[in-house]
Amino acid sequence: MSKYRREATYRDGLLVLNNIRPEDKAEVEGMGLEPLHVPFGVLACDHPTYFHVDEKPAGIAGIVRLSPTEGQVWMLCTPLIAEVPHTFVREAKRWMRSVEGEYQLLWNYADARNHVHHKLLKHLGFKALREVPCGPYQLPYLEIVKLCVQE
Repeated sequence: MSKYRREATYRDGLLVLNNIRPEDKAEVEGMGLEPLHVPFGVLACDHPTYFHVDEKPAGIAGIVRLSPTEGQVWMLCTPLIAEVPHTFVREAKRWMRSVEGEYQLLWNYADARNHVHHKLLKHLGFKALREVPCGPYQLPYLEIVKLCVQE
């Protein structure tokens, strides 16, 4: 494990939630979920990972396994990622490379208004397929996918 990431705990979920980027909070709420869903998400997913710099929270991520070959990836971040963008993207890529081999397809929906997430998703190899209305307010979200080639 890197000095910038480790396996996430429920407490890490609370740390990120207490420092979450407003855009990330809006993304969670736009799907009709309560932000308190975040720490519980850590307990219910595969590969829960906490990203940090000097033990300050930068983000949290995981994958919800939907089938033996398919996973729903998620990540939420704090404003710290803007202070250390290169470190964060590098560690996110390393995390993605370490877990993607277990799946043939990773996907989710990302708030169309969350431009920072779109840049990160591109760096991680995801493609936006289409815009779809999601959640109780039918806000625009992008359906994002990544095909994971097994070698």
